[in-house]
Amino acid sequence: MKIHKIEFLIRPVINWQNAPAYKLAKLLANKLQIYLPLSNAFNVKNSVQLIDDLLNIPFDPNLQFVSFDITNMFSNVPTEDLINIINSMCDKHNINDKLKHKLINISNIIIKQSYFLFLNNFYLQEKGLAMGSPTSSIFF
Repeated sequence: MKIHKIEFLIRPVINWQNAPAYKLAKLLANKLQIYLPLSNAFNVKNSVQLIDDLLNIPFDPNLQFVSFDITNMFSNVPTEDLINIINSMCDKHNINDKLKHKLINISNIIIKQSYFLFLNNFYLQEKGLAMGSPTSSIFF
């Protein structure tokens, strides 16, 4: 529920687990976390971690909490730049050429797999990343 969005209180969430590339995306997500680890300094895994993190902040009467609403977060990711970023990160982490080639090829497949089935109709997401894909939060 998005009670602050009057026009769209509820939006459909697509279960990407039935997508043809789901298992490949899950494998890639695991490999990227192993070979190209990202700093988790500003990432939150779930609402429980967020609450724990917030409770650990010392109380200050001048402290203000700000929440930014992001519109179409995953669908606005410029996917054409992702492969260059992955390539650069592989170089930065001294990944050998064979593994780098595999990571890039699999990433290309996952990025292009952006269709889904909803209410017995197939849809193509024309830009950005698939919201339910295991790699989308990593690529974002």
